[in-house]
Amino acid sequence: TCTIWLLRYTLHVTSAPPGPGFLSRRLKQSLRRTRSQPKLSLRSSRTSRGFRDVVLDPECVMRRLRCGSQESLLSAGCVSSLELTMDQSVIIKPVHSSLLGQDYCFEVTTSTGTKCFSCRSAAERDKWMENLRRAVHPNKDNSRRLENVLTVWVIEAKDLPAKKRYFCELCLDDSLYARTSCKLRTDNVFWGERFDFSSLPSVSSVTLHLYKDTDRKRKKDKSSYVGLVNIPVATVTGRQLVEKWYSPSHGGTGDSSVPTVRVKARYQSIVILPMEQYKEFAEYISSNYLLLCSTLEASISLRAKEELAAALVHILHSTGKAKDFLTDLMMSEVDRCRDNDQLIFRENTLATKSIEEYLKLIGQKYLQDALGEFIKALYESDENCEVDPSRCSTSDLLEHQANLRMCCELAFCKILDSYRYDSHPDT
Repeated sequence: TCTIWLLRYTLHVTSAPPGPGFLSRRLKQSLRRTRSQPKLSLRSSRTSRGFRDVVLDPECVMRRLRCGSQESLLSAGCVSSLELTMDQSVIIKPVHSSLLGQDYCFEVTTSTGTKCFSCRSAAERDKWMENLRRAVHPNKDNSRRLENVLTVWVIEAKDLPAKKRYFCELCLDDSLYARTSCKLRTDNVFWGERFDFSSLPSVSSVTLHLYKDTDRKRKKDKSSYVGLVNIPVATVTGRQLVEKWYSPSHGGTGDSSVPTVRVKARYQSIVILPMEQYKEFAEYISSNYLLLCSTLEASISLRAKEELAAALVHILHSTGKAKDFLTDLMMSEVDRCRDNDQLIFRENTLATKSIEEYLKLIGQKYLQDALGEFIKALYESDENCEVDPSRCSTSDLLEHQANLRMCCELAFCKILDSYRYDSHPDT
């Protein structure tokens, strides 16, 4: 019961084929890029008519994306105004970067249509979305509401034809929400990509469409639809992630093998109470977090510890008490392990899980700014950095070692250059 209340309250207070040499060119270009590079940004000016910004027609954008073009993102003369009224039908949600090729976007759907906007950071996007939601629902904190949250891991696929590249499109009730990257099949096709969606409308099914990518330069080589995986939301509703192998239907691979896709998902519909009803509970957490942690530590599972630690960190961070909480929890851990100092911070405790969550909360922006482009370039490259002699041929080993050294040097340069990026005020 305590964990459910923590989760509810947390949601209340806290409501993303290369040729030879591609890796080196891509990474070195990434290294030379500066923060002054032109980027579509959300202007915060207000007029009597509403919020002004670049407006994108989603259907037009998707057609362009299908054709490999994203010109509409930076198209001039697309400035318009956004009319917002206190209408329950207004939907404000983030747009995954895989759809627009642009980070930190969100869209607003009203009775007159849908408009997309881009921000400079995830924090700025979340702030705009929250402000717009409050403009539409000014009584949000004082009303009871339902928060729908979905997490989907698209992990891997097997028994697909080799030497082909594959990608998936993720749809919720037939609406496209995200797309995986294209991956070449070796033993299996491994994506390992996680998608998190919040503030969703009511959803009945999650559908994964599997495609074989094609060479766009070959006019005869058309996109090949492999099949779809339909996951009823009712089968993945609950507190635990459900992992399963699924067989795509309504498609084929052209041979006798039957492909399967491994997906891990969790859907939750959480009732959020009016803020006033959390007042006493919030005061208790702020004053008694050590007692709460020591009481629950020995009686809850590792997964529950992760959920509890995440909830406490987010709640106390929103009230400015996260540093005190972590300091007290760390000293309590030191006292507990005083006679076994080799165990300090080496066990799966609420203390270690809280530190992990706080590092994610505070350090994510820095890591994205410092290493995001580098990791993306490395992830999309086909060049090999395998240096285990038992897993690659002797003739390739020197080339692989050179690739690995270059990647390490570039990563180190990116880290050294990261002093330019604004750190979080709490670091």
